[in-house]
Formats: sequence, C-alpha cells, structure tokens
Amino acid sequence: MKQTIKFIINGNVQGVSFRWSIKTWADKINIKGYVQNLSDGSVKIVANIKNVNNFINGIKSLNNPFIKIRNIDYTLLNYKEYKTFSIKI
Repeated sequence: MKQTIKFIINGNVQGVSFRWSIKTWADKINIKGYVQNLSDGSVKIVANIKNVNNFINGIKSLNNPFIKIRNIDYTLLNYKEYKTFSIKI
C-alpha cells in the first residue's frame, strides 16, 4: 500500500545537483511527489512510496560524488496522491 512520506535530508545536498538526481531517479522508478531545497541547507522530499527502506537505500545510492548525505529523517503524512514528480523552488 502506498503512503505519503516526508523525508528531510541533511548534509552536502544543495548546489550539487541533488534535486535533479532525485527527480531523474524518481521518474525512472515511477515515484510521484516533489523535492525542494529548504532554507537551512537541507532538502525535503515528499513522495508516495510503498517501502521506506528501499526508498532511503535508493537515495543513498545516487551516483554523484559531490552529494554527501549525513542524515535522513522521515515522517508519515496524511495520504495525498501526486500525479508527477517535480522540483519545487
């Protein structure tokens, strides 16, 4: 069953094409939701997913040597269906 999860990713995740990497990966595996830079230097992802651990492992395996993830927190949200995956400004 799909659920809507909010992820907050801390580390070196802004200015290193992290949002574009997430979007490309999400489109490839048919994930819907969005990714957004936050003012504190972290990145937020809200997505409809089935398996949290698989999603986190996918984020950690992005092939970009400039991305340095320090921590990933997540929270279950009320379900909201997204039609696409987008990058929010």
